[in-house]
Amino acid sequence: MPAAPPEITIDFSPLLAERHVALAVSGGSDSTALMHLAADWTRVNHPGLLLTVLTVDHGLRAGAAAEAVQVGQWAADLGLPHHVLRWDEEPKPVTGIQARARAARYGLMAAWCRAHAATALLTAHTLDDQAETVLMRLSRTLSPESLAGIRPAGNWQGLPLLRPLLRLKRQSLRDLLSDLGQTWIEDPSNEDARFERVRVRRALAGMGPASTERLAALADKSAKAAELLERSARRWIVLRLREHDAGICHVAAEDFRDLPEALQERILAVVIDRYGGGQAVPEADELRRAARWSCSDKGPVRCTLGGALLGRRKTGFWVTREAARIDAAPRLVPESGKLLWDNRFFVEAAAGAAVTPTASRKLPSVPGMPVYAQRACPWVEPPPGAPPPRIGFRRLNLGS
Repeated sequence: MPAAPPEITIDFSPLLAERHVALAVSGGSDSTALMHLAADWTRVNHPGLLLTVLTVDHGLRAGAAAEAVQVGQWAADLGLPHHVLRWDEEPKPVTGIQARARAARYGLMAAWCRAHAATALLTAHTLDDQAETVLMRLSRTLSPESLAGIRPAGNWQGLPLLRPLLRLKRQSLRDLLSDLGQTWIEDPSNEDARFERVRVRRALAGMGPASTERLAALADKSAKAAELLERSARRWIVLRLREHDAGICHVAAEDFRDLPEALQERILAVVIDRYGGGQAVPEADELRRAARWSCSDKGPVRCTLGGALLGRRKTGFWVTREAARIDAAPRLVPESGKLLWDNRFFVEAAAGAAVTPTASRKLPSVPGMPVYAQRACPWVEPPPGAPPPRIGFRRLNLGS
């Protein structure tokens, strides 16, 4: 008598509120197991849920197209619709290929989900993936946000990403598939030592069976520390940050200088995200250097980071938008008469009004406001005869 399939319990309860979600399935063991587990759970617990299987053909290997067809057959066996998305970029990049392919993969799947009313994307990241990620990041940083690794839930371009297998080891999923008589596809790139993750995976295998769990536990603890830092940073901002309608904020040196470095860096991350237009995410080392610069009286009095410009004075430092990073192309106010410009200013004006950066236009001086902050404000050209525009700054609204 064959052994009973291993018992695997997955919390798919977040899907109870959904009507259509997509599964990212490459055909590897992890994603193939996800497809089986999600299909079984849906039949029993949420038969009205539509699951769609998405496979991305990156066009990097000769066998990839045939593998996508195979995934489609497995999906059909489970009664699931399947779509192949192709990365058509040519020529393909020769450096940073894994990062570029990952961005392309998620971009294609997010676009498909938006076009077909799929409200979430499930991926098959496992405990092994988490351990590998943390080990790679340990060589670069001690930032809690970074060492938190892969989160159970995230988003890509506004699309929710759910990772229900994050607590499971890859081997347990392979055991499940073997008991089901289900095969999977082995991607040869998983054995290519040119890629960092492959080298880290091999190193982790030589560190002993407990290493995976320990690294995953470090991710959990780091995530809790990161959450505490985030709450503390937002509370400090609510109580201490001085914001001005002209699109600039001031951080007082006496309030900021004696904070723990990790808290300083998190405060800067939140402030720069807003005042930098939300266009770039600074690295942990960049935030660390900026925090040290802000508390020093040496070096240049200005620095740029993440699309924001920081100007240091004796009493503290200003943060505003880096004018040179703003798209100079005019944006037209739509028929609604309302426009969010550069993710920072609300503009109310007649439809068709053109909004551009103030930039080098001659402006009257504003007491206490640096000229570089004025250059990063919107300039509105309304149609002839239209009423004057109204402009309001989108302040940080973090609650307590």
